[in-house]
This record gives sequence, C-alpha cells and structure tokens, in this order.
Amino acid sequence: MIKDKLRASHEDLEVNEVTDGEYSPGLIFSLASPSLFNEPRLVIIGSASEGLAEDLEQLLLDPAENCTIVVRIPNLVGHNGKLKKQLSASALNVSCEEVKKDVDRIDFIKREFQRLETPIDLPAIRALVAAFGSDMGELGAACDQLSNSGALKISLVEVERTFQGRVETNAFKIADAALAGNAGEAIRLFRHGFATGIDSVALTAALSMKIRQLARLFNDRNAPAAATGMQPWQQDRAIKELAGWTEPQLIELVQLAAQTDFDVKGASRDPEYSIEKLLLAMAKSGQ
Repeated sequence: MIKDKLRASHEDLEVNEVTDGEYSPGLIFSLASPSLFNEPRLVIIGSASEGLAEDLEQLLLDPAENCTIVVRIPNLVGHNGKLKKQLSASALNVSCEEVKKDVDRIDFIKREFQRLETPIDLPAIRALVAAFGSDMGELGAACDQLSNSGALKISLVEVERTFQGRVETNAFKIADAALAGNAGEAIRLFRHGFATGIDSVALTAALSMKIRQLARLFNDRNAPAAATGMQPWQQDRAIKELAGWTEPQLIELVQLAAQTDFDVKGASRDPEYSIEKLLLAMAKSGQ
C-alpha cells in the first residue's frame, strides 16, 4: 500500500528491498542517499538486523530528503524488539494484528487482486491460502507476482504453475490426497516435500488437525462450521470424506496421530516412517 501510494505521486520512485538477514551495518546510508537527480526513494527492510537500530538513529539526526524507510518487525525478539523500543517515539508505528482465520486471508487476497485490478477465481484463492497462509508477507508477494504474470484471469492452474513446488509440498494437499484414499499420491507428495525441506512437525500438526476435524463431525454432521473451526466448503468436503468410516477406525487414527506427533518431536529415529504410516492409515480408513 505504501509503495502504491508513493508511486501514485512519483512515477520515478526508486524502490530498494532488503530481505530478512541481508542487512549489514551502514547499508541504510547507501540506500537512502540521493541519486544524481534526487528521485524519491523507498527502502523496505524485512526485519531488524545487527546495527540497523544504531544506523537509523544516526540517520534521523540528518534525515535523507525524499526518502521513506519501512522496517517490518515480525516479532519483538532480539534486534526487532530493540529497534521497536528505540525508535517508537520517532517513527510512525503501524500495528498489524496477526491474521489467524482463513476467512480473513481469503478477504485479504480478494482485496489485493481488486487493488491490482486482476480477476481471480475461488479455487486459486484457496490454493494461495493453503500454500502461503502462514506468512502474510509472502502471501502479499505471491499476489503481486501472479498479477504481473500476464494472465487475464488467475486460475488454480496458474497458481500451481507459478508456485509448483510450494503448492505440491503443502501439508494440506498431502492430507487431502490421503483422505481421498490415494495413498500413493500422498506418499509421493510427502517424499517430495521432505526432500525440499517441509517441516515434519508442522506437517504432522496439519494431519492431526484434519483428523480432529473429522472426529468432531463424526457424531454430529450438522454441527455449525464455527464449532468445527472449518470453512463451510471445508466442512462439506470433510463430511464426504467421512463416508464409510467407522468409530473404531477414527479412534485408531486419532491415537496414531498422537504417536506420530510424539515420534517427530524426537521419540523416533525414523520420523519419516511414522508419517508415512499415518498417511497409509488415513488412506485406508473408510474403504
């Protein structure tokens, strides 16, 4: 939003972005210094790093003309906490509350694409939430990237083509394959995800969450979505997935998920085997 507003006033805006961990002491002075024609400048820094607080404090003694500096503070740990405390009185602080619900992430994506004047369909929105929902910064960047792809309308195919690795290794896609009874696809996606760095603990947590959602619905399939923690479309799909399930199967699956969580947190020397065992059990249930 800041970038768009500045560009609306200054078409020649010069933008420099420093990603998390890339800042080095003194870099801000180079980025903030005016060019030959003193074009307006925007400097975006992903998070606080060593020396940034001191550099900004010094820069504020003699502010650079036509330069806007934005620092993202994702938490208050270490340098981030120091920077927030040190500059709270001399900088504009914008508090961004954590987005916890998928419905809010969906609304965010819709607003972004309206702002970017690019149409997007609902399956594509859901795929973006599944792939990037844990990081709003990455989600916003993904929206920008898709908008600049040249596609007349963003579809699920476009999302999967652009972010193939991210979408394919997503925990919920693995869970969906298992619950659809497609054990081979679930194992393939898991092994691909494991090879590209998927977090075993986070994956197991996602699988356990899906199983708990099914357990909530098993005895009350008319439960309101608010009670199950699912979106209506997620609940409709979960009810279909429950077809053919028995209570003993579900109890066994809940127990196996708990054991898998224990294994991936250090109880087993082969946590990958435990996850594959859980995926196979999920695929077998209901058949």
